[in-house]
Amino acid sequence: MPLILRAAFTWVAATAAALGGVLAHAPTPIAAAVGCAVFAIAGVAWRRGAFAGSAPALGLVAAAGLLLGTDLRRTDAHCLAAAATAREWTLRLRMPAEPGSFVRAEGVAPGCRLLAWVAVRSGSAASGSVVRITRAEASAGEDALLLRDAVLTLDRGPGPLDRWRNRTAASLDARFGTDAPLVRALLIADTRGLSPELRARYADAGLVHLLSISGLHVAIIGGAMLLLFESLRLTRAPAAGAAVACTVLYVCAIGAPPPAVRSATLFAATAGSRLLQRPVSPWGAYALGALVPLIDPRTVLDLGWQLSVAGYAAIIVAGRMSRRRLPEAWRGWRRALARELLSGVLTTAATAPLVAWHFGRLSLVSPLSNLAAGPVVSLLQPTLFLAMLVPVRALADFTADAARPLLRALDLVASAAASLPGASVVVAPTLWAALLAGGATFALLVAGWARAWRAPLTIALGALALLAWFPLGPTLGAAGAELHLLDVGQGDAIAIRSPRGRWVLVDAGRAWRSGDAGRATVIPYVRRRGGEVALLVLTHPHADHIGGARSVLRALGVREIRDAAFVERSATYRELLGEAEAQGTRWQRARPGERVDVDGVELEFLAPDSTWTASLRDPNEASTVVRVRYGAVRFLLTGDAERGEEAWLLAHARDALTAEVLKVGHHGSGTSSTPDFVAAVAPRLALVSVGAANLYGHPSADVMRRLVDAGATVLRTDQLGTIVVRTDGRELDVESGGRRWRVARPLPVMR
Repeated sequence: MPLILRAAFTWVAATAAALGGVLAHAPTPIAAAVGCAVFAIAGVAWRRGAFAGSAPALGLVAAAGLLLGTDLRRTDAHCLAAAATAREWTLRLRMPAEPGSFVRAEGVAPGCRLLAWVAVRSGSAASGSVVRITRAEASAGEDALLLRDAVLTLDRGPGPLDRWRNRTAASLDARFGTDAPLVRALLIADTRGLSPELRARYADAGLVHLLSISGLHVAIIGGAMLLLFESLRLTRAPAAGAAVACTVLYVCAIGAPPPAVRSATLFAATAGSRLLQRPVSPWGAYALGALVPLIDPRTVLDLGWQLSVAGYAAIIVAGRMSRRRLPEAWRGWRRALARELLSGVLTTAATAPLVAWHFGRLSLVSPLSNLAAGPVVSLLQPTLFLAMLVPVRALADFTADAARPLLRALDLVASAAASLPGASVVVAPTLWAALLAGGATFALLVAGWARAWRAPLTIALGALALLAWFPLGPTLGAAGAELHLLDVGQGDAIAIRSPRGRWVLVDAGRAWRSGDAGRATVIPYVRRRGGEVALLVLTHPHADHIGGARSVLRALGVREIRDAAFVERSATYRELLGEAEAQGTRWQRARPGERVDVDGVELEFLAPDSTWTASLRDPNEASTVVRVRYGAVRFLLTGDAERGEEAWLLAHARDALTAEVLKVGHHGSGTSSTPDFVAAVAPRLALVSVGAANLYGHPSADVMRRLVDAGATVLRTDQLGTIVVRTDGRELDVESGGRRWRVARPLPVMR
């Protein structure tokens, strides 16, 4: 094992320990001393001779990593604290901003890393623009600044690379239509438009890594560029130089995500070694590729970089095992197939702890699905790249059409793999279980590489055996009450969790030809967190609200259903009622004034009245409206209620409408959220469940502006994904977009 690899591993481990908070509260000198001692002892214990001689040097590397990581962590905390007390902020937007939107941004001050989420009151700007915010309510989250009620002033427009990305995204949208979200993800690392069902399908199939720019994408493009230049009769050196230059330019143009930087570095190093005819250890090139993205040491916490590094280590080990372990008699296609399967199994094993920790699921069919998807992606990626770069419209359209069958083939592989029985399992590992699994993976890779494989294999098997003592299932209970607005695309699915870990589900998302949001999103989400479902509330019988309910009934053992009882002839609704009868689930009509208590979380049904319902033809206007209360905090859930039902509520239940959190009616449509209704609710938070780039134009800009003018912070699933609101009965915490912050204390008014 090369010294550079040992040094790289030591540096990464020490920096990650400091930045990840493992030694966050220890004084810096003590942290450095601990690092020196631990890595020196580990070096001596691992092997005598050359490794033992390098132990003091590795101890110094560990100390440097701990010092740097601790310093960066404290600097970031200082920047965040200073920004929270500032009166003006200059930020670069990473999402398009408009009134009512909630966007990600970052500070532009040198030497100070600042992440921010901005709830926009007024002003608009394109992604990549630099804006000045002169008025906003600021608060500091765990690691990001939150600016509410922000007024944006454009300071300067997007830079050249941002303008290129914006133009390219618009061009891909026009050229690929409904396939554009997947194409943008594969080409320019823009994953905002991917639907939840597509994400779930690829995750179950073990292909979720294909939905963002990774080392695989860059390696394919780099190899295609090299082949292209060689076919143009360039000699070896100019062809390799041009291919490396194009690859580096492409990586910079898409924003230099860490996995892409790692792959580009490795491609350049490999090309250079071949030109110089100086072969290097694969681990040396691997370490170099892993270290270059660490120009910003915070990259060690980036999941994409972690998956890329772990996966490529498995590929190196698989190559050596193929040469040493596969029978010599296996030749041709048999040997190639065995080599690819071995690579897929080891890559799945190497990345499994990370995937389990971050996504709560493990794909059991990943080696087979990647084996099938590999040839498709190898053809698809350069074809899409060519369609993006060709300046002649007719030729670009022709190339885009050529890519469509490959896109269909890739999605077919994902669908087929995800539909296999037992394709994936839901897990929820503890921190120690995840670390133990990581240790087992490391030992397994060492066993695959080393000649003396028995000892590390024994360690790996022992670690896996110890995992039986750690709970991989979900944990029960919550600190207070929680409302989870699940990202199910264009639809609604809300999960309310009681302090004792029981759930009340309000709707279950939509259905599509090959599945539904209940199976893809709601069921895995609830199972990972554990706890029984005490009640399912159906707001109205439209398919985007009840499409996943049948799957939920089958899988989660729901005891009771409350429904508005609006007469609807849809097949989805009839099948749902039939499933409820078959499962023995109790059905009741939701009656205004009725209250249900679930472990201290009170649900009060406000609408619809039976007389009101009998006069309607539109199920939206007969939506079940429920107010959820825990302590002094209230949540108002309105389904798809429109103007008529809002007027009925104002006339019959005005005093019960005030709430700190409003689930905005009908996905933010202009048919709902009238001025009088918004004024009566007076929400602090307004939650919008809406699909990205939906065909209905939801949410309405007028409604978003109306909510912001009323003093609400608007949070949307198309911008943030799943949104979690937690309360202890007096205060509110919000977790969304990977960030968490405290909302201004609600008024202790009880009605």
